[in-house]
Amino acid sequence: MADGIYPIAMTYLNCVQAMCQINLKEQEEAIQSVDYAWQRAKLDGFMEPFIEYHGLLQGVLEVCIRKKEPDVYKKLMDGVIAFSRGWMKIHNPKMQKEVTDLLTPLEFSIAMLACRDWTNQEIAEHLGLSVNTVKHYVSGILEKLNIDKRDKIKDFVNQ
Repeated sequence: MADGIYPIAMTYLNCVQAMCQINLKEQEEAIQSVDYAWQRAKLDGFMEPFIEYHGLLQGVLEVCIRKKEPDVYKKLMDGVIAFSRGWMKIHNPKMQKEVTDLLTPLEFSIAMLACRDWTNQEIAEHLGLSVNTVKHYVSGILEKLNIDKRDKIKDFVNQ
């Protein structure tokens, strides 16, 4: 593939397709979309779509990359952290702070799923965590955002 025209657009489209499937709670289909995109992109080390869309793709990336390619996954996470500290900062006028600086990439992923009315059980299954771990993270998110109810997370996370 590296000898021909690189299908960058198809990689992005598959990531977007996976995000739509995640929103519809079609986990297996999302895994297939990301895996297809990753198999094409990894030949050239093309990580940008997976870094940019990490928030919603995290659970799927765990399945497709983390366990199979831990060294590559670490590079990917380094990119996610740099990206979230860079131009993807979300400004919230109520807090006068940038939310992405308050939340870790995993917390941000959980916050985005919680904003879409996912249950703790659904989030846990998607991210490969226990329900208690998700509850712990949601409590930490509420504390960091200085809010008292889960439904108020929507005010702080750009959906």
